[in-house]
Amino acid sequence: MANLTEFLHNPGTLTIVAVVLVLVFITALVFAALLGRQRRSLEQLRDISDSLSHLQESFVRTNLNLESVANRLQNLESQYAEFSENYELSKVELARLAEAMGGESQLTKAIDLARGGANAEEITLATGLGEDEASAIVKFHGSPKR
Repeated sequence: MANLTEFLHNPGTLTIVAVVLVLVFITALVFAALLGRQRRSLEQLRDISDSLSHLQESFVRTNLNLESVANRLQNLESQYAEFSENYELSKVELARLAEAMGGESQLTKAIDLARGGANAEEITLATGLGEDEASAIVKFHGSPKR
């Protein structure tokens, strides 16, 4: 035990012990600082992970919405094609009706002219109908004066 007391009272030993204690203390401080940084890094990593999870959920919702919009667009395109086809058919039908109505209006004009006393030649010039048609109209609708 005397050796231990002498050893501890030796100034070189005290210096070494003090240096070792300081190194242990500094090491403990460094480890504490590293652990604190690691804890903060883990919290940041958790926050980033939560944000990525939220972004993934948003991406899935957006993707589903886009699929829904694509389906609606396909429906609209098919409806547009159907409307376009109906429009073309309506145009053809309208042209046919206009042609028929134009012919009827010429006949009506010819009948009115015949009732007014016009002869077949005047009706042909005024309406563009053939002479046979104009003669028949004068015969059936003409005034009895002529």
